[in-house]
Amino acid sequence: MTGRAPRLAILIAIGIALVGARAQAQAVHQKPAFSIERFTPMPGAAAFIGADDPDVLPAGAWTLSTSTWWAARPIVLRDVRTGDPATVPVAWRAGLELAAARGFGARYQLGLAMPLALQGGDRLAGIGLSDRALQRAVAGDLRLAGKARLAGDPGEPGWASSVAAVVVVPTGDDGDFAGEEGAVFEWHLAAGWRGRRAALAINGGARIRQKEVVLLSPARPHGNELIGAIAGEAVVPYVGRWLGGPDRLWVTGEVAGVLGDAIGKGARGPSPVEARVGARVRLCAWWSVTAAIGAGLTPDEVGAPSWRAILSVTHDRAARGDWDGDGVDDQRDRCPVDPEDRDGYDDADGCPDLDDDSDGIPDVDDQCPHAAEDRDGWHDADGCPDDEQRFPGATPDRAD
Repeated sequence: MTGRAPRLAILIAIGIALVGARAQAQAVHQKPAFSIERFTPMPGAAAFIGADDPDVLPAGAWTLSTSTWWAARPIVLRDVRTGDPATVPVAWRAGLELAAARGFGARYQLGLAMPLALQGGDRLAGIGLSDRALQRAVAGDLRLAGKARLAGDPGEPGWASSVAAVVVVPTGDDGDFAGEEGAVFEWHLAAGWRGRRAALAINGGARIRQKEVVLLSPARPHGNELIGAIAGEAVVPYVGRWLGGPDRLWVTGEVAGVLGDAIGKGARGPSPVEARVGARVRLCAWWSVTAAIGAGLTPDEVGAPSWRAILSVTHDRAARGDWDGDGVDDQRDRCPVDPEDRDGYDDADGCPDLDDDSDGIPDVDDQCPHAAEDRDGWHDADGCPDDEQRFPGATPDRAD
């Protein structure tokens, strides 16, 4: 074997190991024009960690959120003969995603997400393809998301299902594992159940790439993919009471995965799977914080980090729960921080009715809280219409 032949054999082996394949192949592409980031939560309410909630925001309600995470070794190239790392294109990534969503009409939601990141690693140095250094600060691909609830009303408990469409606009740095070479279209279904103390959800769908990308091995292309997740969460009432209410603390867990499939070619693309567990704390009626940790269950697959830490902060104008403890869920509560007074007058809106008859005298001082004071200069401070006081049984017309 000549001096160049061993080097070519190693290149081929490393390229196959990029996605865990063990078959011989040849290098055909020198640009990593795809994103390794698989943590891409749907813009919307603070539910689960990254899995999609089947519900949508009520009409006019909106959310703003920021998610930060640290992922270790999301892509590693290994020597298939020894199993030792040959090079680490991305050794670490600190991600930041800004997202917003708003509810429209009876059961629709639109959202927008923009990811940014800092990262470090070898890129493709050391394997003969490129010696250009990995760009440290990168932008990800902009995601535009539309969603419709198929059954039930937004915010209502019980069984729910929804369908979502996502357009991934190739705005990211596609030469540094941060963006796609072309537009990507996603669709997925979400179904599940939510009660006052627990929730379950399952997701399934497909990601369609406009352009298939092959970095090193044509046997393992970055093309179309099947995507899915299963998630659950439950309230921890005893600990939550220490924070001010039984629904202030939730624990959550999920498993999300991708199955790469080049349709009609018999090739299998990267298929990472990641598990995550965490907790969500409601800081006030509209603010919540989620902290989680995760790890890739398929460590040799592109996008499956050895571990991940996540911190998310969400401002949700349609938060679930009952912050003021008045028995009216916050999504239907017009006064989520002020408890309903339960006096038999408009008790369903969640707002305290301090002056039921609107006569300017608080109910606590009003001797006739459901009959307005007539302000005629006679005992106007007691809250009762005085014609009835002065002439019991008489009508105002007969009082004179």
